[in-house]
Order: sequence, then C-alpha cells, then structure tokens
Amino acid sequence: MNRNLWISGALAVVMLAGCDRGSDAPDPAEPPVAGETIAPDAAYDAFMAVANETLDVAGASEADLTDLVAALPEGMSLRWDSKAFDATRGATVFEGLSFGLGGDTEFGVTFEQASIWGLETDLLTARLSGQRLDESGPLLTRLEGTNMSYFGFAQAINTVLDAVMSGIEEELPEGAELGFDRLESNTERVVLTGVSLRLWEMVPLSPDALTELDEEIPAEALEYIHLAQQLIAVSRSIAVENNITIGTVGTIELRQPGAELTAAYEFGFLGIENAQGFDFETYVVRDYRGSQVNEYTHTPMPGEIISMSGFPAGFSMAQTESYGAATVSDFQLDKVMGYLARSELPGMDERDLLSLGRWTVSDYQAELNDKEILNADRAYFNGDQFEWLMPSDLNFGIEGATLNTGELTGFFQILFEAFLDDAGSDALSEQEQSEMELVREGVQKAIDMLPEHGLDTLPFDAAFSLSWDADAGPTDFNMTFDADGYGKSAIDVAITLPGYDAIQAAYESEDRETAFEDAFMDAFAFRGARFLEEDKGGYDKLFGFAHALGKEYPDQGWGAMLGNMEPAQLRSYLGTMMRMGKSAAAEEFPPAADWIESYATYLETGGSIEFASNPPQPINKALIDAHDDEDPEPDEIVEMFGLTVTHTK
Repeated sequence: MNRNLWISGALAVVMLAGCDRGSDAPDPAEPPVAGETIAPDAAYDAFMAVANETLDVAGASEADLTDLVAALPEGMSLRWDSKAFDATRGATVFEGLSFGLGGDTEFGVTFEQASIWGLETDLLTARLSGQRLDESGPLLTRLEGTNMSYFGFAQAINTVLDAVMSGIEEELPEGAELGFDRLESNTERVVLTGVSLRLWEMVPLSPDALTELDEEIPAEALEYIHLAQQLIAVSRSIAVENNITIGTVGTIELRQPGAELTAAYEFGFLGIENAQGFDFETYVVRDYRGSQVNEYTHTPMPGEIISMSGFPAGFSMAQTESYGAATVSDFQLDKVMGYLARSELPGMDERDLLSLGRWTVSDYQAELNDKEILNADRAYFNGDQFEWLMPSDLNFGIEGATLNTGELTGFFQILFEAFLDDAGSDALSEQEQSEMELVREGVQKAIDMLPEHGLDTLPFDAAFSLSWDADAGPTDFNMTFDADGYGKSAIDVAITLPGYDAIQAAYESEDRETAFEDAFMDAFAFRGARFLEEDKGGYDKLFGFAHALGKEYPDQGWGAMLGNMEPAQLRSYLGTMMRMGKSAAAEEFPPAADWIESYATYLETGGSIEFASNPPQPINKALIDAHDDEDPEPDEIVEMFGLTVTHTK
C-alpha cells in the first residue's frame, strides 16, 4: 500500500486525540461574506456555549476502536489505560488515551481523559488501507478531553536536527549545538465537534517537474517536497466544526549556535470555527501571553567580538508580548494548498483563489528586558481581497498606541555597553577610554532628560492601505502616521497599473518577461501624489531638548551653539538655512524659490506643509513621448504635474 494514503487517516486519529489546531472539511454551505466584521465577544460567547453544552445521547452505542487499531500501519499506535461507557450521556470515556508515531523516538499526544460521542471508524479504517479516498464522511460528533499534552517531540525533532548539523559541521565553530532540551505543551480542556474526513488529494511532484522548476535543486530535495505534500494533503483531508481549547501553556528550551533560547506561552482560550483544510471561518484567542529569553553565552569565532547570533557574548535579551483578544475571519488558503498537493500551479482563470482574512488584536503590550516598550488599544490587518495571487485591497494599522522611547533608548544603551565590554576596554588607550566615558555620560544625560521634554513616550496611530482596481488598473497607496503632541505625516500616491486581463495575457504569453514589460509600459500612468506634514508640537519638543542638552556641554562647539539658542531661535535658524539655497535653486528651477520659502516659513512658525502633484491629465507614456523632441520649460513641468507647495498656519 502506498504510504501516502494512510497518512490522512493517521492525522484523523490525531484529531481523534484532539491535537490538530488547523483542520479542515467540506466547503461550508454559507461561507462568510468577504470583509464582514466579526464581533469578538459574540464569537467568544458562541464558542463557550458549544464548550459548555451538556450532551446526552439516548440509545448510543459504545465506541469500538478494535478495527481501527488493527488497521494502523507499522509505526503508529493508539492505546489507552481503561475504557468505560457512560450510558446516561451516550459517551465512551477513555482514561490515558494516547496516539503515537515513530519507533525508537515515538512522539504524539495524550489525554488524561477523553470522552467521545458518535464515533464512526468505517471510512477512516478503509482509508488507512488506501480505499474510499474520494469519499467524505463523519468521524465523530464530539470529543471532550482534559489535560491534553504532547510527548517525545523534542527527541524526534532532535533526531532530524542532528542529521542537519552533521551535514554542516565543517561550517560551524567547534562545540556549536542545535537541539531542544524541552518542548512541552499542556491544555486543561479540549472540545471538538463535528470532526469529519474530506476526500484525499495528492499527486507527488515528479523528478522532471522538479527540474523544470529549477535545475539547481538537488534530486534528494524531492523526498522533502513529497513529505511536505503529504502534510498538506493530510491537513486538507480533515474538517472540524468547532475546535476549542481552554488553558494552554507551553515551554521551549532550545540550544542553538550563538545563543540559548527559553520560551513560554499561554492561551486562556482559543477557538476555531468551521476549519476546512487550510480555510477557517472564525478564529478567536483570549488572554495570550508569550515570552522568550535569549542568552548569548557561546564563545564567538576566533577574531570576532560578537557571537554567531550577532549579539555580544554574555548579553541577555528577554522579550514578552501579550494581548487581551485576537480574532481572524474569512481565512482561505485551501485552494492554493490543493494545487500544491496535486503538483499543479493555479491558472489565472482561478481569480477567487485565496484570502488572508481580516485580523484584529486588542490590548496589545510588548516588553523588552522587563520594560514596557509598546502598547496599543488595537491593531488590524485586512487581506481578504485578492485576484488570483495578487492583492486588490490591503490595509493594516495600529490605533491608540504608545511607544516608550525612553525605555527603548535605555535598552540600546545597555546593548551598547555590552558591545563595549565584549570588545574589551583593556585594549583601548587611555585617551580612547576617556572619550568612551564621555560618550557614556552623554547618552545617560540624554536619556535622563527625555521625560522633562515630553520625549519619553510617543503616542500614535498609524495606517497603510493599498487598493488596485483589477478591471481598470487605478492603484492607490496611502500611509499616515499621527502622533498626538508631535505631528502628523501622510503620503498618498495614485498611479495606474495593468488590469487583470492584461496581466493574464502577459502571464500566458510565450515571452512572459517581454509581455509584462510591454503591459506595464502601456498601462502605467502617474495620477498624483501628496506629502503632508503637520506640526503638533514635535519641533518645539525636539528643539527644547536640543537646547537643554547643549547647555550641558558649553565647552563643545555644538553645545555652545544649541545652548545659546532658545527653541524659537533654533526654528528661525533652520528657516534661514533653508533660504540660503533659495537663489541657487531658483536659477535652475525658478518655481522652487516659492516652495523653499513656504517650507522655511513652516519650519519657523509651524502649522502644516503640503507638497502635492495633481496633474490635469495622467502622466503616461504617450504624454512623455509627446515631449521627447523638446525639454519642457519649468512652468510647463509645474503645469503638467500640477505641482504645489502649500503652507498653512
């Protein structure tokens, strides 16, 4: 029997044990509307209603795993300590239910207790023997498990890593290691409902197809490609209506060249609705916290002052991030993965191919070496609009955020000190040590002065968007950064790119490269652009800081200059410096004189400054070709591009 065929059944057994977090099934009858907003609390409440449901099934039969265990191929095991039938609830209760893979280094998943309703093993048993691959059907109605944990994963992965390291040991310093000391996870409670098998699809990539992809890919890589295809096919062959985990904690300890990593994570709640292959309808997380500590303790290569990691040997970095809730909706990768499993490439006739979903994260916080660096009320990413493999609408952003610049600067100061210590101060001359001490003193003074000038925190909102009209080609880029008490910046660019039909024609042509170049040149047009900057107090803060810092160093040339000019004088000085280049610029391009004056006035007095281009007609190849015989005059360029510089107080 082809080994590929029973792997889908193996993962189904893993699902029986509750360990798969990304499962799949037949397409939903009513898929979610693209771009639909999910109410996180409502989704969480719906999951909890499923998790807390009391299932009593009258007339149910005891689950029988005899045929399934007998059908398992060599290298797989399904076992339990004891089994009892709860006739009142209609559930079969297993104590110590475990599923394992491998021989000498077995790995798998185990439950302290697992209760199963509606188990149907006929289709799975047949599939393990390579039969009924094009059928779909139910596997179980519900599974409730407690204390689900994994075993043997560190040893199994280390076996693979040992082989990798032995193949590159000549390129590594003596004593370099790569391996897991711990790789553990435990979940207090698991609930799965509506687990079913989908049809099996896989066509292994042929050696000839591999050569066509890239002649330089070694033939032995085909084995790993086939393994990846198997894993894809397995994931696509399973469906789960609800996958709910409550109280998950995990720990990782990894030895790697140049560093040792210790990581931990915990999820208060995780729920996935209608997972089907690599698609899912809704994903909700509550109360996530993850942390990792990197100890850069390994000896660097001879002659180097830093470890292989890029950080000084002996340096330690602890990172922590947490968020209150996260939701993802309308995530669809199953079609793409189906093509990969079948060794095919999706044609451009398949426009409705994928969606990266709509993501939101709330109450986000990040720490670095136990100091809060960033927090945000909300972050989002919308990537559910694609045409084939090309995004037609992408946007992401962060709202109600605060960057703790003082803490971040302090971290870089510690890192700087670590580099100096690693380099060895004994190797420096007395003068160099004295200069270095002045640098240390100056950095510390600057950090200490940040709060009194309001520069220790940076509150901000940021957003980016990209839209492409696949039918006509207009494409817009927009980016804004708005920092309360500092300033606002906005960049907008409007162009025209080839539409979908033109791109498809180029993609399907014999000379694809030339066809793409021609399609781009024929369609491209510049429709406008804008850069806006608004001063909301940021310049006064920076100039006030510079003035105060200069007063600390009156014996330094730069310090004397900054210390003798108040913030308003510094602003006026910058404006004067800008005007010094006005005459020379005007000789080359007369309209620049007024633009420089507007910008100089903005630096002096604040307000907002806008540099804009609003051409009366799009700038395209035809318009440029029309001016090939003569260079346009400056006034013509200004008119053609619709150039303006506007200062508003």
